[in-house]
Amino acid sequence: MKSEVVLRDRMRQCPLFRDLTEQQFSEILEHTSVSDCRLDDVLFRQQEPATDFFLLISGKVKLSLLSFEGTEKVVDIINPGTSFAEAVIFSGKPGYPVNATALATSKVLKVNANAYMKILECSPKTCFKVMATLSLRLHNLLGEIDRLSLHNATYRLISFLLENIPVENIERSEINLSIPKHVVASRISVTPETLSRTLKRLCQEGLLEVRDSHIVLINPVELRRLVSI
Repeated sequence: MKSEVVLRDRMRQCPLFRDLTEQQFSEILEHTSVSDCRLDDVLFRQQEPATDFFLLISGKVKLSLLSFEGTEKVVDIINPGTSFAEAVIFSGKPGYPVNATALATSKVLKVNANAYMKILECSPKTCFKVMATLSLRLHNLLGEIDRLSLHNATYRLISFLLENIPVENIERSEINLSIPKHVVASRISVTPETLSRTLKRLCQEGLLEVRDSHIVLINPVELRRLVSI
């Protein structure tokens, strides 16, 4: 019972559900299920019918594309508290445009798309609030595209490492990547070799320490300065 309350609270914090009335939220809960995923479990595959969208409660999920040559490109790494696959539901496309794979033991909420859309169709007020949320996320994604296309590997890596470090934090900070380095390389659109060279150079400059999957940001202030130039 306690776990159900926790899941309900975590779901309520998500922007896509935050502005629903209690009645609307209760209706959505009736069409929501919990998936416990192990490492490498697939939530959905590219071009599968898009019938649900998701909210990650714990763990990590990788969104990726496969090229015609079979090369994987990591589009995004989903962290707890983040919803995903809702954009394809709103677009009306029949299939998921990416693959979703668990990068660790994960708990995921699966929400039926039709049930959610019916609520929005019946409540223009709620619909406009959700549109505002999605517009903000689109703005952030466009900023990410700009960073990836205009800046070099060092900028991309530092930006990625600083994502989960509070701006006010000026002390040494340790990050547990919890995902393979080749996934990080794909996420920031560099080769694994380039990632290794960039990490080595930043270590030589006294800005980082690398300990297997742990990376210590020795000087967060200087790192932020480098990506603000």
